[in-house]
Amino acid sequence: MNTQKIPHLPGLISLAALAALLSACAPLPPAPGPGQGPPMLRPVGRITSIEGSNAFVDRGNHGAGQPAQLGQALLAGDRFYTGPGTRMKIDFSNGGYLEIDENTDPSLFQDLGCLVVSLFRSGRIFVDKSDACVESLGTKSQQFSKVVYAVMPAGPHLQITVVEGEARTLLPVVATVPAGWRIDVNSRGVLADGRAYRVSDEAIRQSIGWTLYYRNRSRSTPTPEFPIFRLPFPRAVPPPQYPAPGRRSPESGVIR
Repeated sequence: MNTQKIPHLPGLISLAALAALLSACAPLPPAPGPGQGPPMLRPVGRITSIEGSNAFVDRGNHGAGQPAQLGQALLAGDRFYTGPGTRMKIDFSNGGYLEIDENTDPSLFQDLGCLVVSLFRSGRIFVDKSDACVESLGTKSQQFSKVVYAVMPAGPHLQITVVEGEARTLLPVVATVPAGWRIDVNSRGVLADGRAYRVSDEAIRQSIGWTLYYRNRSRSTPTPEFPIFRLPFPRAVPPPQYPAPGRRSPESGVIR
């Protein structure tokens, strides 16, 4: 046996112990100097309009909402919500904006390549942005232009109405929805026979009518009495009409 190839075990243990001791004695990183704190988070949006007296921001979504302020910056993870008779608009730092209706409670998160708007239990939002994602009720979708999202109480489910551009559902299934079409989706799949469907111009106008009602109203305005046309959710539309067989149509609503 060649004894020269057998390592001297006590020597190895001593070297390992010495290395561990030296690393433990290494100097710690310098402490932040005067005036230096943790890195500042860049806001993902800013409140640019408030109509009504029931707008709140819960910084970091810790359950402690405070009255929202005009010009207030919103960071990733913040929750902001409205009560009765109140609407709020948020301009995104990288372009586009979000309008939220009364009784709505979304949050903002910065995801890779997409600004995620998480819509929780209730409400309706209008998003004008070319690269936003919306999560609600176990669903996820991505939009390109102007889209209305409404949590419908019957079900419940998320109703997506595309005003301009297009939207694409990502979870639980993939489907493309062009302008003038609508899709109803929940965590199990697409409703209405599993497809998107075309809606009338009147239905599109109704889907954004609430954004026009609040225009140019002062924050100090008392809670308004809503006119008859002001409904909590878009009015029901006739059953979807699909293109006649043989007529070429976009692959919208087709689940892949």
